Amino acid sequence: MTSTIRDIAYQLRQGKIMALADETGWSLAADPLHDVAVEQLLTVTSSMPANLRPTVLIQNADQLVLYVAKLPDVAYDLVEFAENPLTVVYDQGKNVSLRLWQTTESSPTDLVSAGEIAVRRVLNNDLQRLVGSFGRGLLSIPFESLTIPPAAESLVVDRFGTLPGMPKRPRIMRLKVNGEINFIRK
Repeated sequence: MTSTIRDIAYQLRQGKIMALADETGWSLAADPLHDVAVEQLLTVTSSMPANLRPTVLIQNADQLVLYVAKLPDVAYDLVEFAENPLTVVYDQGKNVSLRLWQTTESSPTDLVSAGEIAVRRVLNNDLQRLVGSFGRGLLSIPFESLTIPPAAESLVVDRFGTLPGMPKRPRIMRLKVNGEINFIRK
């Protein structure tokens, strides 16, 4: 039986880990406010490709205010008008589990600096509907792959989405509060 968007959103609210397929390949996702789910999710960060970090997936640019404390005006345009996957790293994150910024043996400190938050607007229509149904963003561990690493597979409760023929690597940029932009990956 195939799970519906409503089923997946319910499981996420219960602290379950979901595998999501979108234009960038597979990622694992959880409720960003659920401490236990975030801790579980962070145990697989070692399986992520270089330069990637835990990322909040949002439905549209309006949701930026939920996760970033201070936004320069250009942030909305960057996120809303991106036609290709774009991950933006902001200085002051909020409304996620504090576990994201705590240091543990399974969560290296170099992935996420204190207070930083990476956000990406999903471009896939099914995932946009899922995030909309969930009512807030989803914290994800991106793999940019057509397969889920074995270490991550054991955490997955269900899968959702459609894989592309070839995943698109998102551009990754850092956007400072003053509007300064630095590319981490073009």
